[in-house]
Amino acid sequence: MLSRILVPLIAALGLAGCATTLQDVNQGLTGLNNTLAAVSGAPAGALQTRPVSIAPQMSVEQQASLLQALQGQQGDKRIAASLREASPTIKTVLEKRACNSAAGTRVYTAPGRDFAGLLPMSYTPYHNKAACLSVARIHGWKMQALNALAFEVVYLADDSGETVKADHEVVKQPDGAWLFSR
Repeated sequence: MLSRILVPLIAALGLAGCATTLQDVNQGLTGLNNTLAAVSGAPAGALQTRPVSIAPQMSVEQQASLLQALQGQQGDKRIAASLREASPTIKTVLEKRACNSAAGTRVYTAPGRDFAGLLPMSYTPYHNKAACLSVARIHGWKMQALNALAFEVVYLADDSGETVKADHEVVKQPDGAWLFSR
């Protein structure tokens, strides 16, 4: 923002033939840069970046709730076997969606499908968006085909009590990976 003001000012001064003034401005900026570097402990001219987490992270209790929901008893052996294989992918994607992040979920999307859609938190206007939703329940497991598993997830906003239901489906790919189709 400071550069938006300084760059036109410096350009105008340079065009006006004020070489001495430009040199003074340059020396002043160099001094400011050195002072800021000394205060921050970084070498002059070094750019420091810090990772910024935009999406919240699940609490230990929320992670345990998600794992418990994934380990529910399945009467159908085909569903149980498919769920064992698909659980790592399902866990990863549901955790991201519960925390209002779609970042990195395209890797888990079946070819030709767009799984981006609205995130569950979009339907919880009273929930504090700095906290993840909990996965209250995963149920309604159905084998759509030998390689397709459908289920419903109930997300819960612990602070406001709002709930959101979402239908999902994972499909086993020829390489053995289970990917989301919805």
